[in-house]
Amino acid sequence: MDPDAVLAPPYDVVNEDEVAALHARSPYNAARVESPRGGAERFAEAAAALRRWEAEGVLRREAAPALYAYEQRATVGGAVRTRRGCLARLRLSPFADGAVRPHERTMAAPKAERLALLRATATNVSPIFVIAADPSGGAAALLAGAAAREPAFAATDARGGEHRLWVIDRPAEIARLAAAFAPGRATIADGHHRYETALDHLAEGGAGAAEGRRWVLACLVPEGDPGLAVLPAHRLVPAADPPPDFRARLEALYDIEPLEESGGPADGAAAAARLWERVRASAAAPGTFGLLGPAGTGPRLLRPRSREAIDAAMPAGWSAASRALDVLILTETILGPLLGIGAAELAGGRVEFSEDAERAGAWALAAPGRLAFLVNPPRVDQVAAVADAGEVLPQKSTFFYPKLATGMVLNPLG
Repeated sequence: MDPDAVLAPPYDVVNEDEVAALHARSPYNAARVESPRGGAERFAEAAAALRRWEAEGVLRREAAPALYAYEQRATVGGAVRTRRGCLARLRLSPFADGAVRPHERTMAAPKAERLALLRATATNVSPIFVIAADPSGGAAALLAGAAAREPAFAATDARGGEHRLWVIDRPAEIARLAAAFAPGRATIADGHHRYETALDHLAEGGAGAAEGRRWVLACLVPEGDPGLAVLPAHRLVPAADPPPDFRARLEALYDIEPLEESGGPADGAAAAARLWERVRASAAAPGTFGLLGPAGTGPRLLRPRSREAIDAAMPAGWSAASRALDVLILTETILGPLLGIGAAELAGGRVEFSEDAERAGAWALAAPGRLAFLVNPPRVDQVAAVADAGEVLPQKSTFFYPKLATGMVLNPLG
């Protein structure tokens, strides 16, 4: 069996065409269970596929307890990054307990779909992505040691990302790795819907719920791992309809600096690339954005007139960590008050998102009435600080990359 053909991305980063292509790639591609196609029967078919794969020996249960060292290599910003984590079961804990912290809001529809799949399969098909404190550095060292051995599994995904897996089944190694992670905090990076779904599934089992329901499959990545990367989630507004006084109100808080268009006004991608360089250069100073569109206007750099004015426009009850995040500053000072796009509208379809600035620029100038805002992503330490403050971000505030692969390790609940 071709290892490359069985991997799939998580369900929430692929569209229908991509899912169809994954299904066609192999009868054993993990998307057939992670992202089943069809009507209500698709969940039962996913469960039947799991049973069939196990009967055929495509899926094999470990004879003894094991953890898995997982390494990813991907190109991020023109450079190859390596990230290591540990695939393990994570004990479910309500967010109120503080052991596992969210950083983003969730929506009801994805949780309902994930719960139907979990009920049918009784299996965690894809791992959630957790940033775990590693105060001693012991977890990172143990994972590096495991990665020096020959991998048990190696594959390359459709985007060229490399995935390697090592089985850790020696009781002493398992104990050391678990102990290294145990004292620290755990912050969900990706997988909020799946974690909350697992909590709901546990609650359905009542006081006598089976032990398997009390855990969820997770990839624990040490907080200081140099391969941790958060890509931007630029805001694309298809039908912006700005008010007549949009520029005047914008200028009350921001200096607006037009950029010269050496590539020509129609070259949205090139203009966006130049603008994005300027925005990135100001990442240390909160509140600097790039604005593209509407068609017929050039790229503009938005800089705060004063930090005090921006701070005064932010909700008073928010922590300093949230008040310093560009994705929230953009929503609270521009998208919400000037375009009527608050957190609910961000999650409800009025805004599209792209991690690619050039794509955002080309999109903005391809049709009238479009605006694209280029925004710096939160840093990993900022995400943790927001979680520390007991607050959460709107959906699509972070884009951790690369995404974990689905199909290497599954967690049956029984």
